[in-house]
Amino acid sequence: MKKINKIFKTSLLTVALGCGTMLTSCTDFLTIYPTNSVIHENFWQTAEDVNGMLATCYQRLQSSAAIERMIVWGDLRGDQIAVRNNSSNTYKYIVEANLQDNNSYCTWAEFYQAINDANMVLEFAPEVVERDPDFTQGDLDIVLGEMYAIRALSHFYLVRTFRDIPLAYKASVNDGELIEYPQVHPMVALDSIMRDLERAEKLVMRSGGFPNSSALYNYGRVTRNAVRAMKADVNLWQAAFAAYYAENGYEEKLSKKDSTEIILDCTVPVNTPDYYYRQAVAECDAVLNDLYTRMTELYENNPSMGKIELDKNPYYLVENNQADIARKASAAYNKIFGELKDVTSLASHGEVIFELVFDGTENNSNGNSGVSGLYGIHTQDGSGVLCVAKPWIAGAKTNTEMIYHEKDFRAFSNTAATELGSTATDNSSPASSEVGIAKYSSSSSPGSNRGGYRESGKTFDANWIIYRQTDVMLMKAEALAMLISNETPAADSEDMEFLTQAFELVQAVNNRSLMSEDEELVKESFSTKTAISELILNERARELAFEGKRWYDLVRLALRTNTTNEVSTLVSAKIEGGGASAVKKKLSTMNSLFFPIAKAELNVNPLLGQNPAYKQSSSVSQN
Repeated sequence: MKKINKIFKTSLLTVALGCGTMLTSCTDFLTIYPTNSVIHENFWQTAEDVNGMLATCYQRLQSSAAIERMIVWGDLRGDQIAVRNNSSNTYKYIVEANLQDNNSYCTWAEFYQAINDANMVLEFAPEVVERDPDFTQGDLDIVLGEMYAIRALSHFYLVRTFRDIPLAYKASVNDGELIEYPQVHPMVALDSIMRDLERAEKLVMRSGGFPNSSALYNYGRVTRNAVRAMKADVNLWQAAFAAYYAENGYEEKLSKKDSTEIILDCTVPVNTPDYYYRQAVAECDAVLNDLYTRMTELYENNPSMGKIELDKNPYYLVENNQADIARKASAAYNKIFGELKDVTSLASHGEVIFELVFDGTENNSNGNSGVSGLYGIHTQDGSGVLCVAKPWIAGAKTNTEMIYHEKDFRAFSNTAATELGSTATDNSSPASSEVGIAKYSSSSSPGSNRGGYRESGKTFDANWIIYRQTDVMLMKAEALAMLISNETPAADSEDMEFLTQAFELVQAVNNRSLMSEDEELVKESFSTKTAISELILNERARELAFEGKRWYDLVRLALRTNTTNEVSTLVSAKIEGGGASAVKKKLSTMNSLFFPIAKAELNVNPLLGQNPAYKQSSSVSQN
């Protein structure tokens, strides 16, 4: 594949990129203050010490602050979520594109804490092999693989949100030796993230490899398919940024606070977008083929399970029960998101590739207070900060490309709407016009029981899914659509093959959620690159609603099309009153799609520069 030969001039990088040594100082490292006990002379002695730090790394991502950021960063700015009328201005300012660097969601410490913990394990865990005979090299390799993956995932969240981020690759072991890192070009960051994932893939446990006694680990810890899904996702972003910088120049400079900062030349190979899309397809295929093989073996070895009609369900997706149509109850939703999921059963939980696991209560440290705080406990009506944006469910009731329709299970599993259309309401208080987000909290459906998804409406035990099978299927569809070289593919061409494969993936996802075969998608309606691309984007919105994906999908769209027009039009539609035009104007530049760096971070690290969209300070104060 032909490469675009460009050199990124970027700030001092880590040894992982071969660009020199680290700079250390006695000032704050990204406002993170690691716990000194983990480097105490009595620590890092046994396997228990390593496993404790391994759990700590996952718990960092499970914190309410981290989960809230996955929602706010990945969804709130999109077109599906609105803010309840009685909510804090902190959220309203984000929705209204009135985002300033003193907003609490501009802080990134939770993810750098996870990165720092992973770095400590990577640096100190190898010593334990020599000290504890019960901790073998094989044990170490699995742990190291998971740490590379968590470090990569954390950096990935940050680059998608802030774009110009520091890469942290050395542990801060005490408060007196905290490290300052400069920001790097996003293509440099993504390349580094991919290197971590390539290391991880070689070391982590194969998917499904944990025994039934530890079946939860197959989904709650990073396994090989989780790494492959991350790699596919990173490839889509590499392709989008490559397309954008090919149009706008690779030598874009960050907004530097210190012009005397040392700059090194670090060569990062930048390929054509097509290269990255083909890589994404390959990673998705690896995941889907593995899932298909394991599911085939499962059904062949267990005849009592019956047979799957593969012509109707070629990906072994969890099926809905047609007896539930009258109640608008989704059996698939129940098994993937509900409390009745059985993690020991590949048939019922196999679509989940990687999730953060919660089994606690409101007062338990393992309760998902991030989801319950923002999405609410539905039977306590209005307890959540966020609700469904009206345009998403208030359009026509027929099957359209942009919205749910009344024969789509997901309309009633993901939202608390009693009906769709212009009169869409929630059957709850405080305001019927504020339709709740039910995906993680619902215990009842319009007029009838949905199947006991969440006992007493609790969301504290709702797992937070990072990647699942249909996400991977739609990532592959996106990559295939982007590989189409002509707007209207010719018959028997490679373009037509890409279009056909992409449509079949979307159709498989869509069919699973239909209450009526009359609503099936028709291939002839999506015969161009533009049409199939829009279908994929919209199907991702329907399928992955409220999972922290939508805004990132829209930013990727803006990057690859080199315009924010479509994004700003979609987002401004949810703004009521006269604010829509203001939002469109504020989202008119590519810089505006990324968060500002928190003012507190800029104050403690002189190597950081502000996103140019937010360089002019505002007098707006936030709650």
